Amino acid sequence: MKKFSITLLVLIVLAFGIYFVIGLFNAKPPSPIITVEEKKIEVAQGSYCWDGLYNSICVDTLSPPMLIDHHEIKPVIISPESELKIEFNKEPNKNTLGVNRWLNDNEVKNISLSNNVLIAPKEKGVYVYDVHARWEKGDSSYAFVIEVR
Repeated sequence: MKKFSITLLVLIVLAFGIYFVIGLFNAKPPSPIITVEEKKIEVAQGSYCWDGLYNSICVDTLSPPMLIDHHEIKPVIISPESELKIEFNKEPNKNTLGVNRWLNDNEVKNISLSNNVLIAPKEKGVYVYDVHARWEKGDSSYAFVIEVR
């Protein structure tokens, strides 16, 4: 029994060690968790730059409207003036979280947040947004789409 306990402990320590090492080499930013009316909104990774332990990477992607089309993301249907909560497992640097609403493929409007909450428009329609933030290791953007009904 003692030999089994030691073996189990060694396996657990080894598993956490591997997880930690993979995290050190990971060159990708954290993804947001965006929720509204108890629904999770799908996001597409946008452009980002990120520093890993031994490598750094910058990736440029399509514009958010084109990114939504490319990934075939369907809009989440929500009520007018719903509250969309934006969270990250690793919080971004203070005052770096921002949101833009895409009016067309070239024109954006900055949207204000209050306590990481975005208020959906009153008017019915389909809306494409991008969320952007910065951390010690870099910055990233993410695209999502909603439909107000």
